[in-house]
Amino acid sequence: MTDRAKGWLVDLRPDERWDDEACCGDLPAEETRMADRLCDSASAATYIRARSVIRRGLAGLLGEPPAEIRLASEVGGRPVLPDHPDWYVSWSRSKSLLLLAARYGEPVGVDLEVIRPISPAAGVLRTVYPRTAELGAVDQSETFFTAWTLLEAAVKATGRGLARGARDVWLYRPSGESRCALGGIRNAGEVPWSGRTEQFAVPGSSTRVMTAVVTKGFTDPIHVDAWQLPDRPPSPVTAAAPRRLLRKEVSA
Repeated sequence: MTDRAKGWLVDLRPDERWDDEACCGDLPAEETRMADRLCDSASAATYIRARSVIRRGLAGLLGEPPAEIRLASEVGGRPVLPDHPDWYVSWSRSKSLLLLAARYGEPVGVDLEVIRPISPAAGVLRTVYPRTAELGAVDQSETFFTAWTLLEAAVKATGRGLARGARDVWLYRPSGESRCALGGIRNAGEVPWSGRTEQFAVPGSSTRVMTAVVTKGFTDPIHVDAWQLPDRPPSPVTAAAPRRLLRKEVSA
């Protein structure tokens, strides 16, 4: 096992990198059926690419064909790998963008948000985080979105969900800084938690995104490969492509 922690930030918009029929081959039958049920061809294509990225990323780490990796969800919605219980995975989508991270041995949670106007920023944040006032003014996009993405990533890492778990997260804002930081997570074990936020510009557009990665412990930091697809492992195509969707996508 070479990589013990890995992340990708991927643009799912159509371009020359995408072979949607090959992406369909990375999906098991139930996911291609899910794509086939989507009425909008663009939404179906985005779903197919996102699931392909998730499965290709995991395949490179686990050494299994993408379509054969079993994915399940806990009661709170956190994704799990039943055949690889020591591996943790988390992903987040915002519009046509996907953030994916996987880590061996300890939980990980990620969040991705397209930066946009939020009003009233303090009121929105206060709906899930009662200690918003301790952060000072949160109207700046960097302040609001670092706080929001850290909260989302933290509750994904713990599996508690935003409504129930955000109250257990402690955020703080270092003196003179516009960004918020993760101070800790209550009732989540003795091992400390760490969080990192990064802002990225989406190539070929004016869009900027904020990302957050929260992990348990300080080892194995997750490096995010921005705007690069995971390598496609050499494996046979085992899932049938939803060709009706592919034809609609081409003719749209």
